[in-house]
Order: sequence, then structure tokens, then C-alpha cells
Amino acid sequence: MGKRTWSYRLCIIIGILGILDTIFVLGMQGGINLGTVLPGLAGSILLLWGLGGEWFRGEILKDRFLLLRRLIMVGLVFLLSSFLIIEGLILVNTKDPIPEGVETMIILGAGLNGDQLSWTLYERVHKGAEILKDNPQMKVVVTGGQGPGEWIPEGVAMATYLLEQGIDEERIIVEGKATSTMENFLYSQELLVGDSSFNPSKPILVVTSDFHMFRSKLLAKRHGFYPVSVPCYTPWYIRPNVYLREYFAVVKSVLFDR
Repeated sequence: MGKRTWSYRLCIIIGILGILDTIFVLGMQGGINLGTVLPGLAGSILLLWGLGGEWFRGEILKDRFLLLRRLIMVGLVFLLSSFLIIEGLILVNTKDPIPEGVETMIILGAGLNGDQLSWTLYERVHKGAEILKDNPQMKVVVTGGQGPGEWIPEGVAMATYLLEQGIDEERIIVEGKATSTMENFLYSQELLVGDSSFNPSKPILVVTSDFHMFRSKLLAKRHGFYPVSVPCYTPWYIRPNVYLREYFAVVKSVLFDR
């Protein structure tokens, strides 16, 4: 009984966290997509299971829902196992050694406040600018469209920042339509194919946040790139939120993004 009660309480706690995560992201204008909604949906299921678990075990139902209970428990075990595996992959797939002679970089968008870079986007484009200054042969694709609360496309804002840092305009390729990581690489690929100097057999640098790197490399490979990680640091106080959301985003990308 004690173990059962503890497991139900854990479901309630995790369920509430999942629902709060979705509410927080939507409140921060994170956009309505599978990656932001899934924590809330999964949290609602866990919350209902935690609150109603004793009812399912009540004498009034006896064994009528035995199969359902077992299926739910198997689902919970699978969810926890996949969560641990994916989070482990996210943690270990961050930084790669950068080979010499890389000629192309892609900086992934991360949101604007009006026309101002968000903290996350600033970290990405600032790191990209530092690398570009040390590698004058390198071109860069800045990719990101215009979402809720944004006055201009993210790609345009990133290009403006790079120009202010002294990066030549000829080295900057602006992609301003993408609304997801999958589209970042899809549209970047379309632009680079039209660039005569681009060699698809050579590696490219992918600049994004550390928690976002595993999924970014996965999608980059699907679009024919050879990605090399250049991660940006994520503050500890937002890590629980972004790593939780990234689990669901990875699941979505594995199943649906092409």
C-alpha cells in the first residue's frame, strides 16, 4: 500500500509540473505546437491517474479494469525509460571538436522581443559572431521566421547584429521563413544549394543552445548536412523547463519531422 501511495503521489507531482510547464511556455508566447502542448497533455493523464488510482483499485471495480491498469503501468514505465534515454542523449550530444577549414555555419533562431534579441538568441548569434571573426573564409546562414510578439523575422534580427559586429554582408545568408527546427534546416538547405561556394560534403557548424543540440544534429543529418556542434550555455534556473520540453520535442521530431 505504501509503495502504491508513493507512486500515485509521484504521478500527481509530475503531472502538475507538466501542466505548469505548458502554461508557462504559452504565457511566454512560446507558440502552440506539439513540443509545448505534450507536457500538459501527458501531465493531465498522470494527474488523473494519480488522483484516481485508488478508485481504480477499489472493490467496486474488482478486476474489470485489470487489463487497463496494466496497460497504463506499462505506458508509464515506457515513458520513464524513454525520458531517461533521451535526456541522456541530450546531455552527451553537445560539443564536438571543430575541424579546420569549415566554410559554413548555421545559427538557429530562438525568439525576439519585438525586434530585440531574446537572451537565448543573443547567446547564439554572439557566439557565432566570435567564430566568424576568427574565420574570415566562413559564411553563415541565420535562420528563423517571425512568430507571435516578433516585429521582424529572427533571421533579419540576427543579420543586423552580425553587421553591427563588423561581419561583411556578403558572408551572411538570411533565412526568414522557418518556424521550427526542421524548417530551419529545410530552408537553409534550399538557400545553400543555390550558393556555388557551398560544398555539401564538408561539415557545417551548427550554433544553438546546448539542450537543443541533439535534436538539431538529428534534423541536420536528415537534410543532408554533416553537423558539428557549437553549443551555447543554458542557465541552471531554466534548465528543468527546457530539458523537459526538449524531451517531447525530440519525440515529435523522431516521429514526424522529415
